[in-house]
Amino acid sequence: MMRLKGKLALLGLCLVLLIPCTAGAQAGSAREAAAELRVRMDALLGEHALLAVFAMQKRYDGAADHEQAAVLLGKNSERLAATLRSTYGEEAAKTFEPLWSSYVEALLNYAQAAAAGEETARTQAANGLEAYDKELALFWARLLPDLGAAGLEEGTKRHTDLMLQAFDAYADKNYAAAYKAMREAYAHAVASADLLAAGMAAQSPDRFDASGMKTRKADLRAALGRLLGEHALTAAFAMQKSIDGASDFDFDQAAAALNENAVDLAAAIASVYGETAGTSFHTAWTSRTRYILDYAKAAASIDESARTIAAGNLEKPQAELAQFFADANPQHGSKPELLNGLNTQIGQMTMALDHSALGEYAAAYERTETAYAQMSPLADLLAQEISDQYPDRFPDAPASVQKTVTMQIGVKELTVNGQTIRMDVSPALREGVVYIPLRVVAEAAGATVTWEAATSTTRLAWGGNQASFPVGSDQAEVNGRKKSAGGAPTVMQDGRVMVPIDILGEATGWKAELGKDDGSIRLTTTVEERF
Repeated sequence: MMRLKGKLALLGLCLVLLIPCTAGAQAGSAREAAAELRVRMDALLGEHALLAVFAMQKRYDGAADHEQAAVLLGKNSERLAATLRSTYGEEAAKTFEPLWSSYVEALLNYAQAAAAGEETARTQAANGLEAYDKELALFWARLLPDLGAAGLEEGTKRHTDLMLQAFDAYADKNYAAAYKAMREAYAHAVASADLLAAGMAAQSPDRFDASGMKTRKADLRAALGRLLGEHALTAAFAMQKSIDGASDFDFDQAAAALNENAVDLAAAIASVYGETAGTSFHTAWTSRTRYILDYAKAAASIDESARTIAAGNLEKPQAELAQFFADANPQHGSKPELLNGLNTQIGQMTMALDHSALGEYAAAYERTETAYAQMSPLADLLAQEISDQYPDRFPDAPASVQKTVTMQIGVKELTVNGQTIRMDVSPALREGVVYIPLRVVAEAAGATVTWEAATSTTRLAWGGNQASFPVGSDQAEVNGRKKSAGGAPTVMQDGRVMVPIDILGEATGWKAELGKDDGSIRLTTTVEERF
């Protein structure tokens, strides 16, 4: 078995070079290969989103390093194309890379036009982005037809909308909104990566066992990778703000985004070890973050004494974090390994800032690139140790559970596997059609539910599937394909979305049974337990 140190080094190399390898290299199983594909796509698309936001800001500000920011964004595009090449061959990569690169350039052109105050050029760039959304969706639909063209186009458009929201807010000096949209863009990019990776794995069952993406261990690894990766680049951005002489409002909101990430990371740790442990972790992690920003401020003001103090201060939270995991996981935790990983990663971040302060921008962005890449093996190390500690909670195989939801027409409560939940609206019989409250029922059955006010649409996600239910429509869209049953529309009642039970069953595959005489309703589904 490969030692953890060897795994850490190999994974770091895989992420930086993006060669087609897994944690166990070529000897790994198809399940491990699928989990690695998910991690790789998450890292690449998440990195793209954050780098694009930053490069657009740099272009708008006319920063001295805006070209190097664009170069790093371009390298991300090359690595994404390399991943497609390793899965689909040269032809797919040749089609994708110029299309994606043109899309990225259109984002930068939008920022350039805004900086110059050229509204016509800005509108042209926006129109170009809309066209690229359609072309990219078509590319992915041809590559992954089972995902559905409509859903893919909706996803590409949503990505662009978030990128422009983040930039427009920045240009308007609404920094809170800018960094909020940046975080949303990152989360959306990673969720999209999960969907694409699942589609890619399903097409190559000889290479990928898609079930490897759906285990609680894989979910833990992906969640930690997403949060640690976001920390690395957001910290790099916030540090750069000091060097660039950004306004206090800009710097403070970038730092706020970094702190929000810390809250989310602490919540993930608390979900494993409990609230008290989560609080302890948060204290140490935010100390690390604070000293990183102190280092940046000292470097910007050329205060060598303060920079030395900040560098020394970083040693304490690094040691506290390593000790935290050693105490939380005494049997499987590797304190020296984790401390080395943390110190190596923070070293890349501070060296990136040092190079930037000296105007050595190419070297600065190389260090930033490495600092981000190193977070994935750190996430893998932590996830492996936690799953070794709690193999029943984080198995390396999908765990399924059957859920039975029962309701009754006119009664404001449901039961799920015997547990009663109160509802604020009851199932109803309207013109011979049984309607049920969509959100509470779907959540009880194990789906994730979101509401899109702009289109009055409820969206469900479960087991790698996605469905949308627009109010007023008698159809649902499932994984990009239209579904209908009976012609009755989804409606709004007392502020709640009500859906015909037939269309819910048709869209989700959940088994629906209606009592003939007592108005009872029974839904049965098997769901995968996820982290």
